[in-house]
Amino acid sequence: MIDQIRHLQSRVPFETFSIELANGRVLQIHDPHLVATTDGARPEEAVIGVLYASGTFELINASQIVSVSVGLHPQVEQQRASRKERLEKMYGGQGKGAS
Repeated sequence: MIDQIRHLQSRVPFETFSIELANGRVLQIHDPHLVATTDGARPEEAVIGVLYASGTFELINASQIVSVSVGLHPQVEQQRASRKERLEKMYGGQGKGAS
């Protein structure tokens, strides 16, 4: 998985990619410079580091990574669609027909 992450980081042009963890969390990587990778003595000892917009930094053991894929993860797509639907229900009719 570390090699896949490195490959996705180095793609030109860069494309957003997602990292799915064993606990079900999904990390969306929008900037290749906010992820760091290290090798371990054995493959299961490799670690990735992710820097978040809040300034916090998280270390994740590579053995916790279930999948790496290009684009938005389906779980994130679903969350965005649900959020959009809620907002449209709340605010969708306001401002229409006003001149």
